[in-house]
Amino acid sequence: MSTTCHHARLFALLLALLASASSAIGGATSMVPLPDAEVEVTEGAIVLRHGGVTLVYVDGLGWLADLVAPPPRLDDGIAWVAPAVAAALGMAPPTPAGAARAPAAGVLQGVRVAGSSELRVVLDLEGLTPDDLRSLGAVGRVEAGASLRLALPPLVPPEVLPVAAGVVGLRWELGQGGTTIELSGAAFAYEVFVLAAPTRLVIDLRPDRDGAPVPREVVEVLAPGVVYRSFRAAGSLGPSRVHLLQVAPGAGEWRVVGALGETRPTLDWAEGAFVAINGGYFEPGTRSAIGFLVVDGAWLSPPSRGRAAVGFGPDGVIIDRIETRVGVWLDGVLAVATGHELAGRIELHATTGSWAGSSRLGALLLDEDGVVVDNRVGPVRVPSGGRVVAYPAELRALALAEPGTRVRTAVAVTPASFAGVRYAVEAGPLLIQGGRDVFAPDLEAFVRGVRILDEVTQQAAIGVTADGTVLLLAAEAMVAGDLVPLLLDLGAVAAMRLDSGGSTTLVADGRVLNRNSERSVANAIVWRAEAGP
Repeated sequence: MSTTCHHARLFALLLALLASASSAIGGATSMVPLPDAEVEVTEGAIVLRHGGVTLVYVDGLGWLADLVAPPPRLDDGIAWVAPAVAAALGMAPPTPAGAARAPAAGVLQGVRVAGSSELRVVLDLEGLTPDDLRSLGAVGRVEAGASLRLALPPLVPPEVLPVAAGVVGLRWELGQGGTTIELSGAAFAYEVFVLAAPTRLVIDLRPDRDGAPVPREVVEVLAPGVVYRSFRAAGSLGPSRVHLLQVAPGAGEWRVVGALGETRPTLDWAEGAFVAINGGYFEPGTRSAIGFLVVDGAWLSPPSRGRAAVGFGPDGVIIDRIETRVGVWLDGVLAVATGHELAGRIELHATTGSWAGSSRLGALLLDEDGVVVDNRVGPVRVPSGGRVVAYPAELRALALAEPGTRVRTAVAVTPASFAGVRYAVEAGPLLIQGGRDVFAPDLEAFVRGVRILDEVTQQAAIGVTADGTVLLLAAEAMVAGDLVPLLLDLGAVAAMRLDSGGSTTLVADGRVLNRNSERSVANAIVWRAEAGP
């Protein structure tokens, strides 16, 4: 037996062992420092290396190594991670941070500020019950130059405390006798209330603009068939400002704009269009789209993980989870048919430099001619001009493929209507299908517990009603699951979430409607009043 063949058989055995191992690594959520780990940082992605092990965290996707853990935090070049991540790197975690802190009545885990026309300040509190804070509940108004003071029990503060919420300044007084927050500056109306499980103190502010309060609801007809609404809707932390564009069917044209390896602010992608919203996820390091991307009939990026996508084509607007089944031929011999039960777990990746596969998948690295140049356990980077076929360990024929093997693939798309779309982009999770709640992030390989999905932040979504009206929505302070009842109330029969958080940007007639971070994104969904070439 040749050395190459022997290595291939050992590789196949390794994959089989990986396939039978547990599917996730658990762990506590306390953070521990890893001073001996090598850290590589790109915009939105963090790579950790130690002892020959590499772990990658991508914002919006989570850990690529099937870890169930919160994102890492960097402090002076040192990564702080959950104990499960330290264990995966083969490092014994030290005593959790904060263990030696002096006892106090409670811990102020963090302070979040969100909103633009209406502001929200949220204090995440540990060690206190809602009853400890009930007396703080109040509604009122503060004139310019005056202040609102809220007295809390003694709290251990986080490393950083915000000093402003929009035009309202925040001043903190910390002591053994208690913690005081003072809000002052512009005139504002306020509402203070407490939420339980976990305990949070919420301060809603409505600053005056030009001497007049911000209106509770706005309705504007921006163009024939285009209506803008701004209103408050219920969310997990109370009411949130929502910006909505309703575009009637039968007018104009929907497109997806984007390019491989290029990012721009949504406002730039919207040039020449009347309406736009940010699109799908991307890898900040390579600026490459993650998942299905079709621009003017060209498949720039294939579907990734059975996630939701929106397509525009002869069948109108399609919103659904898109799946592909991949058939594979090795040196002209069929190795995996598209009807094989594991064909739906094979992934094709063609975006140069993007991450492909995971530690539980094998990866065939192909050159520009479709010839195998390497066969290893993922995750791997897609080579320049080449492709990666990521496959489950059970597919022994692929695990034994040696360098020099010529690979051909075929793809079957479900739903079949996606095969004929002219424009499409993948994001997710799917929110509504057939007028019903189908929110199930785990089905689309989303990691739970990450900020962009399960914490309060800006949320972007697209939906369609029974009569074909398209809904573009940006909510300023919600979790992803809050979008479901909101869009159902708006009449959506199908809807999906788009890339959110700092990417959330809703544009109409050249202006950004929501609180905008001006973050560059890889693609956008746009509507032109006149169909173009």
